[in-house]
Amino acid sequence: MKPFISKFLFIICGCVVLAACSPKEEPSMPAIEETVTVEEEVLPPTAQKLDTPQGPAEIVQPAEETTAKPAETAAAKTAKTLYPNEAVIRVKAWDDKLKFLKTRFEQTTTYDGVPVSKSQGVLYYDKDKNLLRLDTLDTDGKTDQTAVTDKQKILILDGQGREITTLSWTEWQQGQPNQALFDFGNYTALLARHNAALQEPHVLALTPKEGEKYTLYLTLDPKDSFPTNIKIVSDLMVTEAALLDIQKNQPLPFNTFRAGGLFK
Repeated sequence: MKPFISKFLFIICGCVVLAACSPKEEPSMPAIEETVTVEEEVLPPTAQKLDTPQGPAEIVQPAEETTAKPAETAAAKTAKTLYPNEAVIRVKAWDDKLKFLKTRFEQTTTYDGVPVSKSQGVLYYDKDKNLLRLDTLDTDGKTDQTAVTDKQKILILDGQGREITTLSWTEWQQGQPNQALFDFGNYTALLARHNAALQEPHVLALTPKEGEKYTLYLTLDPKDSFPTNIKIVSDLMVTEAALLDIQKNQPLPFNTFRAGGLFK
């Protein structure tokens, strides 16, 4: 029972008790039995009383009203599905307008599903100077080795910045399981050497037009089609690099590539 109804009944009952305890005067008319009518329970405006053959009226509460929530426009919007040619055009466009790049990467290599290697690092790229730097990090996040190149020669440094060796770019790149990870600024030529197919809404599958058989997968950001994952599958060997914390076209510190005095 609702609080305000209880109080109301308490007051009525109190009045009845006081009346009973007061001295009675002789009535001039025959006493009429006094009845106290208790206020009926107030029902919601939409509730109904239904008489049933088996007993007293049954109170039927109306079903709760449900209000349809408006669709969340942000969640309802799905990324546009690209056509293969459209995806290629967008990747080429990024290749043209990319000036600076800094990104972390995590790379894994497996053979027939068995882990072979795992590495992580930070990649820097300056298109105008055609310079690329790769810092390989240990499990504690400290620099284990650095490679700096102008894509003609490459300088390898240890974790303290001391020179280890110098190699030709071609020699070094051919020894990398995922060469496309270092091909920023050269994706237009990369696409020209491959047949392209859109395997998933934003996954571009590239197969070489001639030579060695493999499939190179570029996962593109739905927002701007910039590659966020690079995977190469060659027979049973799979190497995949996920790009993280991507910073595009933000100028790099002046001394980013000034390693060992080789690159000014």
